[in-house]
Amino acid sequence: MTREQTTFSRRAVLRHGTVAAGVLGITVGTASAATTVSGGGNALQTAIDDASDGETLTVIDSAVYNPITVDVGVTIETSASPTIEGDGGTGAAVSINADSVTLDGFTVTNPGGLLGVKVERGRDDAAISNNTIEDVGPTGRLGVTGVVVGQGDHAGIEIVNNTIQNLDQETTEDSGFPTVNGILFDADNSGPGTVSDTTVNNNTIRDIESDIAPLGIVVQHETDGVDINNNEIRDLVAADDTDSDPSDDVDFGFTFAQGINIASPATSETTLAHNIIEDVTSAETILPEAIKVDGDGGGLTVRANQLLVAVGLNNRNGTDNGNRDPSSDPQVDAKNNYWGSPEGPEEADFNQDADDDDRSDVVGNVAFEPFLRNPPGGKGRGPNN
Repeated sequence: MTREQTTFSRRAVLRHGTVAAGVLGITVGTASAATTVSGGGNALQTAIDDASDGETLTVIDSAVYNPITVDVGVTIETSASPTIEGDGGTGAAVSINADSVTLDGFTVTNPGGLLGVKVERGRDDAAISNNTIEDVGPTGRLGVTGVVVGQGDHAGIEIVNNTIQNLDQETTEDSGFPTVNGILFDADNSGPGTVSDTTVNNNTIRDIESDIAPLGIVVQHETDGVDINNNEIRDLVAADDTDSDPSDDVDFGFTFAQGINIASPATSETTLAHNIIEDVTSAETILPEAIKVDGDGGGLTVRANQLLVAVGLNNRNGTDNGNRDPSSDPQVDAKNNYWGSPEGPEEADFNQDADDDDRSDVVGNVAFEPFLRNPPGGKGRGPNN
């Protein structure tokens, strides 16, 4: 099996989840050069600097490694339990600045820093899989993020089977408007670029706290073929008393918290399916939302999700001379989801009109019927049971 065949088969498995890699007998890097790495510190960066496209670097010890910049198309894997730790600055602990890079099996941390893993502008075919990304932030400014896909066009991004947890952001008098994000597709407003053939599957995003806004998954690019499936997003807390110094008098007068935010100017063939979003808390004014559409929801298909938050889906995002008007918003196709009750969702005109109870609300132009009366996968599954 060639490396190209191996990579294609492996990524097809991760994207579709139909068969385990072990069943196929895939061994990453069998047809390419392989290098073992140990010793911690700068040893991994040194190995990257000496590597060629197509090489596999295998870390064989559980040491702590310094931040890395990957500027060659390599697979970085491990047979142990190593940690890559950021330097606490505004950079990432892992910066991917080449096409066809795989990062598989690491713990990535950046205490007091801004970013865990970053796919740099315009890079394609990055696979971030089976990692634990944790203990990032707080910084007091900008958006603390576990995994960020940078500006420009991207294709073939895979963020699969990761645990992203224990992210924190605090505000100060000089903060601006900082947030904290589990996974962020961070587009340029003036030229958002397009993300295509991309998979965000089977991740656990949890224990994210912010004085102003924790967000599980945020997509700002235009999308064309994006799957966000089988993720668990829970324990997001927005409250000004999450700050280590609650007496600093920094208070925006509101908080908000969202499991998934779609802020794309255009969406095509984009699916949100079988995600579980629950235990999302916003302490002040704005109720928490499982899914918020701040852009174009016309190309979204939302299926078989468990939307167990006060507002299950909010598609009220249009504007009319400064007044929010849902009449011009493209309809979101959100049939056959579970809204926390066999009676389906309640309808509300605005976020603040929703009921903060076990039965989630829907806001705006959303097609939600038929709905699931039981959580998907359980006994009696189906839209009319």
